Amino acid sequence: MVTFCLDTNVIVELLRGGRESVRKRFGEARAEERPLTTSLIVLHELLFGAENGPRPEVDRTAVSRILADIAVEPLDEADITMAAHARVRLRRLGKQIGSYDLLIAGQALARDWTLITANTREFARVEGLKVIDWTAP
Repeated sequence: MVTFCLDTNVIVELLRGGRESVRKRFGEARAEERPLTTSLIVLHELLFGAENGPRPEVDRTAVSRILADIAVEPLDEADITMAAHARVRLRRLGKQIGSYDLLIAGQALARDWTLITANTREFARVEGLKVIDWTAP
């Protein structure tokens, strides 16, 4: 079964009770018992947002609660190697993406995950990366 890797913007949508399409697709994935994961890089971005906001303790608790059903995977050497290869390809094409997004993409590529993100503009540049936008109708 395909593993879905949730990007930061998707988890933020869930935390904020955002778009119905995201909540619906998340519920469907859980009902199908689809493997849900995210990167340690995403956890960093979520915790940075929590610490930087007006209610750090409340926001940290919300992050912990949403991640209770989502595996948080650390990076390994294969992930970093794949990210490096992708970075070289993108640089040669003049289509670079952000460093954190590159690490998330490398991890998803190395582990054959499908990345769930609203940031398709950047991630679509990464050759071979499977991307789904749950915010799209």
